[in-house]
Amino acid sequence: MATKIVQLWAEGLAPGWDGLFRADGSARAVELGGGARLDWFDLGPPLDLDALLGEDPDNVTHVDIHRGADVPIPDGSGYVCGGEGAHGSEGFFARLDKDRNLIWIAALTDSNPFEKAEVRGRLATFTNNLGNSVTVDLDHPDFA
Repeated sequence: MATKIVQLWAEGLAPGWDGLFRADGSARAVELGGGARLDWFDLGPPLDLDALLGEDPDNVTHVDIHRGADVPIPDGSGYVCGGEGAHGSEGFFARLDKDRNLIWIAALTDSNPFEKAEVRGRLATFTNNLGNSVTVDLDHPDFA
């Protein structure tokens, strides 16, 4: 049975909480410094998406992948992508497998849309519409 985040992604939705949501059902809070300035990006404590949605089932947002932020990972393992939510301040970036199935999504309520993605080696950089960026290591256990 598909996890809740996989079901949401299939419907073109993402959670309305700042977090890193993995296809295996695990999740962690995301702490973002400076809002859309993206001063810093850290992973926080575990989240329970099922419990969050149980308390507030309507706290989801539609996601739209930006064409400039949808790129293959050079080793052929899949893709990274980024885009925006339904509100102007929302953004997300994600990793997909080679069949474009969700591996993880970082949903951010105050980051602004991510319009560019690039992968160099094992580092993926996602840049928002203000030119600010977040870089993650695709070999790190949370982002693998």
